[in-house]
Amino acid sequence: MPDVHPATFNPRGKTNGKSPGNGKHAKERNGHALPGSGPKQSVQYNCAKCPGYCCSYPVISLTKFDVERLARHFGITPEVAEKRFTKAAHGHKRIFRRKKDEHYGMICRFFDQEKRSCGVYPARPGVCRSFPGAGRCGYYDFLSFERRAQNDPEFVALTDH
Repeated sequence: MPDVHPATFNPRGKTNGKSPGNGKHAKERNGHALPGSGPKQSVQYNCAKCPGYCCSYPVISLTKFDVERLARHFGITPEVAEKRFTKAAHGHKRIFRRKKDEHYGMICRFFDQEKRSCGVYPARPGVCRSFPGAGRCGYYDFLSFERRAQNDPEFVALTDH
C-alpha cells in the first residue's frame, strides 16, 4: 500500500461477493458493473506531504449535512455553525470562510497553518473527503516535480508566478 494520508485512500467496504438475495457477484447487478467495482486505482499522492493547495481554493462548498457535521464537532447548533463558518458567495449558498495565508494568500478558515493540515479533519465536508476524486492530484505531481528540481523537500510550489 502506498504511503498516504487517510484522506487519500478510501477502499470500498468488503462484501461476501454476492449482492443481497439474488446470488449475483457484488461487481455486477442486472448485467451492469457497479461503481467502484473496477480495478483498484493506486493512489499517487500524499496529502500529509502537501502544504494545503486545495484548501486555498476560493470555493469550498458545503451541504447542509456538512454544516451539521461541523456543528456536532464543535458542540454548537447548525444555525450557529452556518453563520460562523460559512458565507454565500460565487453562486453557492454555503462556502467556507477563509483567512490569510503566507503561501497562497487566503486559505480555509480551519486550515492549521503551523502543521499545514486540516484542523477539522474528522468533520471536514464531503467535497474535501472526495478530493481529488481519482488516483492522482495534479498539484501534488507539480509539487513533487518542483521539490525534486529545487532539491528541497519542503519547497512550496505556487501556481501564479
